[in-house]
Amino acid sequence: MKIDFIRDELEEEIKKTVEVDEGTSIDEFLDSKNIEKQEVLVSKNGTIISGRHELEDGDEIKVMDVIAGG
Repeated sequence: MKIDFIRDELEEEIKKTVEVDEGTSIDEFLDSKNIEKQEVLVSKNGTIISGRHELEDGDEIKVMDVIAGG
């Protein structure tokens, strides 16, 4: 199945359509892209979600870096 994947890395935003297996969770998807789960927020179709959610055909996934400071 296909999803739209948006990677927002603060300096630039990259959008592409990617193939994923049916039943793939957000956490599994992030692992496949070597993205540290603790360092990002993920939205699915505009709603912030947890890593347990499964991807569905046609979803738009946006992965945003989290900024921490002190």
